[in-house]
Amino acid sequence: MTATAETPEPMTIDDLARRVELPVRTIREYHTMRLLPAPERRGRLGLYGDRHVQRLQLITRLQRRGYSLAGIRDLLGAWESGTDLTTLLGADESPAALDEPPLVLTRAELLQRLPTLDSAALSRARQAGLVRRHDGDNFVVRSPALLGLVADMVSAGVPLDEALDVIDVLTGDLDALARKLADLIVERIWQPFSAADRAGELPDMFRRGRPLMLQGTATTLADRLGVALGERADTIGDGDRLRAVLDDIGVGAITDSAGTIHRRGNVR
Repeated sequence: MTATAETPEPMTIDDLARRVELPVRTIREYHTMRLLPAPERRGRLGLYGDRHVQRLQLITRLQRRGYSLAGIRDLLGAWESGTDLTTLLGADESPAALDEPPLVLTRAELLQRLPTLDSAALSRARQAGLVRRHDGDNFVVRSPALLGLVADMVSAGVPLDEALDVIDVLTGDLDALARKLADLIVERIWQPFSAADRAGELPDMFRRGRPLMLQGTATTLADRLGVALGERADTIGDGDRLRAVLDDIGVGAITDSAGTIHRRGNVR
């Protein structure tokens, strides 16, 4: 969320509810769930400002994208602990929100994030595309999110070589997809448009296509992973507990063409 000037006059909870068009009881529920910062206290009166408006608008946007309130709480917690929420979620409305900026780390900083990254594992990480050598003893991480994923997997007990196996498969499959898309774009879009002297129309098309591809890829992978985990849940003794976790973090809403939000259980 971008910083803005504070509202000249602080708001009561009733004023805030009118400003964001939410019931007061909903705002109180968000307080209970630790989704909303505490108001400033003046005696027994709680007063709110623009940061509360921005937080409620962000929660509404994330709900429209299908995030559960529990998931939003975890994401907000990650952001407040130092993660860039905009990069993590694409929660703002910029077309490039999902495209992370590369991260430059020294070897020491890289080892802080992955303490088991010895020379052999570093070589594998480079081959898998997780990191690449920069100048001197520095490394570029093209996707900080993937590095964070690997670090979390290792912290949870997954051997580093197995985590890197996953990254290797991911980047290999994406390489194949990228080549197929490149062939399609050049042969079916670029060359016909160029021949018709319409190449000037393509930058806008490409700008629109890039975030659509990023979002579509992320959504599809998340859905396929959920299905695969659900299938694995059928093969283990405590599968019911795993399915309960998947239900808790999964997309809990669906929208129709008018933008109306429905709970998934109410839509067939």
